[in-house]
Amino acid sequence: MESVSVATLKSNLSRYLAVVKKGKELIITSHRHPVARLSPLKKTAGDLKIIPAQKPVSTLKKVKGIKLSFDPVEFLLEDRRRR
Repeated sequence: MESVSVATLKSNLSRYLAVVKKGKELIITSHRHPVARLSPLKKTAGDLKIIPAQKPVSTLKKVKGIKLSFDPVEFLLEDRRRR
């Protein structure tokens, strides 16, 4: 596994991304200490599955919101006045 410093990675990002796209992992270092691992994604957009909705969109109108016992805008303004 190849190591690369943050500074080098920043200046050659496209090159290192191409390396990762080919399946290689990189260890990112800061002041010679490993801080992160850059690895290729396991799934691609082609692997995603679209699940069709089970109910029509019109049923969303029936969803009830949370009833608040206070006015959130007034609460925010009051909090700002106190600060």
